[in-house]
Amino acid sequence: MNFVDVQSTLFALGLFGGIILMLELGRHVGARRRARIMEGGAAGVGAVEAAIFTLLGLLIAFTFHGAAARFDARRGLIVQEANQIGTAWLRIDILPANAQPAMRA
Repeated sequence: MNFVDVQSTLFALGLFGGIILMLELGRHVGARRRARIMEGGAAGVGAVEAAIFTLLGLLIAFTFHGAAARFDARRGLIVQEANQIGTAWLRIDILPANAQPAMRA
């Protein structure tokens, strides 16, 4: 393993640990809030949650749309490059016979 592999592995493990830690923290905070809401009864929390989740859904949708657009653009560029390589390969036949083997190598 080289330095980049070790660094990537440590980053991935750190990220995984951070996610687990934040999930547990969120679970504890949510349990405390739920207990407090059940005692006093907070009005209008559902509407705020719905609005937040709607905005989060839109954000995720735009993110995936952008990723899909970049993927399609990259795929189009790869197809275009492959076509250009094929065209260049076929145009080698136009060269004199003694220059063709050097170009095909």
